[in-house]
Amino acid sequence: MMTNYEEILSKFQIEGEITDVKPLGHGKVNHTFEIICGDDAYVLQEINHIVFKYPTVVMNNLFLVTEYLRDVIKKEGLHPDLETLTFIRTKAGNQLLQTEGGSYFRLYRMICCGEEMQKPETREQAYEVGRILGQFHRRMRDFPVGQLSETVPKMHDMKYLMRNLLDAVRADICFRTSDCQEQIQFALNRSGQFSMIRDAVESGEIPLRVTHNDTHYSNILVDKDTHKAICLIDLDTVMPGVAIMDFGDSVRAADATFDEDEKYGDIELDLERYRSHLTGYAAEMGRVLTPKERELIGYAVWLAAMEKGIRYLINYLTGDQNMTDFSDERQNLFRAVNQFYLALDIEEKLGQMNEIARAVFSRH
Repeated sequence: MMTNYEEILSKFQIEGEITDVKPLGHGKVNHTFEIICGDDAYVLQEINHIVFKYPTVVMNNLFLVTEYLRDVIKKEGLHPDLETLTFIRTKAGNQLLQTEGGSYFRLYRMICCGEEMQKPETREQAYEVGRILGQFHRRMRDFPVGQLSETVPKMHDMKYLMRNLLDAVRADICFRTSDCQEQIQFALNRSGQFSMIRDAVESGEIPLRVTHNDTHYSNILVDKDTHKAICLIDLDTVMPGVAIMDFGDSVRAADATFDEDEKYGDIELDLERYRSHLTGYAAEMGRVLTPKERELIGYAVWLAAMEKGIRYLINYLTGDQNMTDFSDERQNLFRAVNQFYLALDIEEKLGQMNEIARAVFSRH
């Protein structure tokens, strides 16, 4: 059924006639469109309420975070319309629009000077990834994190993830367990090393902060002319979490020598890009992090790679239920193997990563 954009837009607090509508971005979760109304550009998204079962909770988090960010950015003497998303309420004052057909739509202003970041290839680009993430964490440091809801339960709960893996192995609903015995054993052999961050949170050595929880480089807008990072986007998973896990996942994606979709690529962590990435992050968050966060920041990169690999392995064992497009029935297995190769490389380089961290943090 065709979407009636005019009718949907008429429910939001904007004016003007629609002059253009086109698909936007490469997101696999929400349907996203660029809407031109006269001289103004907006992003309209239909929220995937199968992935996000409680869209109103997601939107409440988004409004709390972006409105707080706008205030912080104004106090810094900068431009909130350029440095964070601006969500627009419906004419009824609601944070999103629910249609009679059960769909959910939200609207925000487009940052017209921005474009989606591509995979970093230089130290300067890696620095920007770290800097913009650190800026987000720093700007949200005083936000009362208890106001945010958990939009994705057990997001980084490794015990829960390992239970899911064992359940998938036992069920073997797609008869694929025999294909990946080595990968299953790889995860099991390291399962005793997964609790260091969780234990530090429970002991109070690591605080819960406002975290993004999907810090892939494609969720960063960069200026089309200067190529400097502008802000983080795709804030659906913003909720209480551990800042260094955000950092670890951003390094995992941005500083690996190959993309995770490569088939059995000889994937490694680029230490020079890692140094720049951490330097950018520390420029914003170096004085904010606790000693334990600083100590475990390299470990967090390893844990992020392990977590991602295990998720891909579970997806493969359970029939690729979380994939919307793939070219090979073993693509999730390829992805898992790549992440485990990356984790192996990080294990070999962790001592160097810790030395880099000590040097970087000594300057911040």
